[in-house]
Amino acid sequence: MVKRYFIIFFLFLSCIMVGPVSAGIVGETNEQVQSKAEAVLENILEGFAEDDYQKYARDFDEFLKEAIPEDKFLLTTRQIKDAMGICVAREYLGFLNKGEMTVGLWKGTFDGTSEDMLIKLVLSERGDKIVVTGLWFQ
Repeated sequence: MVKRYFIIFFLFLSCIMVGPVSAGIVGETNEQVQSKAEAVLENILEGFAEDDYQKYARDFDEFLKEAIPEDKFLLTTRQIKDAMGICVAREYLGFLNKGEMTVGLWKGTFDGTSEDMLIKLVLSERGDKIVVTGLWFQ
């Protein structure tokens, strides 16, 4: 049953890898990426835990906001919380630069499951702003 919810969550939060020409990676070292990505992920996880869509989607690009409107967010978060709970701890693992995107990776611990989860956060730097273009909990 838990895997079914992960699949649902994955579909709703599937990464949209189309970005504007002015997009760029967010760093070239673990320290650079982690320092920029941690605040973004913290905001997403707090929004998720608090059922606060505005906080959750604050840094999403427009494509991701369209893919995950507030009604889908509320339905999906309820299903995920029922299946695995909320994230209570995370450990930064590293990153991958893929084209004009940076994929941050964390090992996540959720209070409703004993399994470790992989958190993937896809980011792009656009001007002076970091935007989220994809998010997975696996």
